[in-house]
Amino acid sequence: MFATLPSATADQPVFSVANLVILIVVAAIVYPLQKKLRQVVSRRRRERWAEEDRRAELEREQADRPAPGDEQR
Repeated sequence: MFATLPSATADQPVFSVANLVILIVVAAIVYPLQKKLRQVVSRRRRERWAEEDRRAELEREQADRPAPGDEQR
């Protein structure tokens, strides 16, 4: 087994055209998916931040208003 191992690995090229084609196909599939995923995640994050800001503003407005029974005359 060990005698055939060096001869089997010596015949294989380090980088072939087939490997290059596979790499290009994988990149052509993965890159657009990754880009779309990043856009969706960014959009959802911005929406979540906007909603949190809106809620915080409402809480500040409610804290600034006096309670209905606490009005001074």
